[in-house]
Amino acid sequence: MRGLAVLACACAGALALAACSSDGDSPGTSVTPSGGVEAITVTQSETLAPDIEFLPGVDYSNEETQVLWEGDGEPLVDGQALLLDTYGESLVDGTVIINTYDGTPDSFVLAPEIIGEAMYEALSEVNVGARVLVVTPPGEGVAESEPIAMVVDVLPIEPAGEAVDPPDGMPTVTTGADGAPVVTIPEDAAPPADLQVATLVAGQGRQITSNSQVLANYAIYYYADSPADEEAGTEAGELWHAGDVFESSWPVDTAPLLVNMDEVSAVPGLQQGLLDQTEGSRVLLVVPPVLGYPVQGTTVFVVDVLDVWNPEA
Repeated sequence: MRGLAVLACACAGALALAACSSDGDSPGTSVTPSGGVEAITVTQSETLAPDIEFLPGVDYSNEETQVLWEGDGEPLVDGQALLLDTYGESLVDGTVIINTYDGTPDSFVLAPEIIGEAMYEALSEVNVGARVLVVTPPGEGVAESEPIAMVVDVLPIEPAGEAVDPPDGMPTVTTGADGAPVVTIPEDAAPPADLQVATLVAGQGRQITSNSQVLANYAIYYYADSPADEEAGTEAGELWHAGDVFESSWPVDTAPLLVNMDEVSAVPGLQQGLLDQTEGSRVLLVVPPVLGYPVQGTTVFVVDVLDVWNPEA
């Protein structure tokens, strides 16, 4: 389920600047200066992760958010799936609390009980591509003993690139009312013996290598009606029909799939079909049983490549 394991995400850097003051009327007594998001400047570091600098000893006693930019994608709507990159540091000693830049982003739902009231209010008024700065006070953040500064980037959850027509004879893909892909299998088409791969949307992001970690939305469909099984007492097509959904991550309460390209997979056809694809792409795969699911027979995958992490880069 898409949930809040740790609210994290960022694609920038932050400079936390704070002022100090002392009580001149009470010698020997110091007053801790207070700070907030207005004291933090976000800049880009030399790596993918942000760089946060600050003056220690400042009291960040209130939860605050600041929209650094609103994003130029689709407006976010209540209850939708979110994909967030997060970088967070302790405002006490600069310890890195969370960094999804060195890996894959986290999935959430735009709901106050999932991401918190302050973050919910901030994200409800922005678009895909937005960046938000968050300050959480002691006792309310990821580390309960210290205040934290986080930069959160809202990443796309749909393919973005040039549309490409699939080769003749392959299944066609349309979009259903719920936004999920709908697959239509060509009539009387014989299941192919080999893996078939077609790029439906050519993204412009990072390329998938044999060492990549890939975060993807996916749906799997039956290529043909279920066969008759006399022993089980079922007739042809009784269990499933061609084009029916076998499995999907499109429901909002289902997390995207993480594919480690350098690990042995139960579905080798998925790994083979994703190799050399790019972030932002939509890929259509027709997977024979030997490379996928022997019991279900030939299957069709529609895969949206949401994020690609290449450790060697």
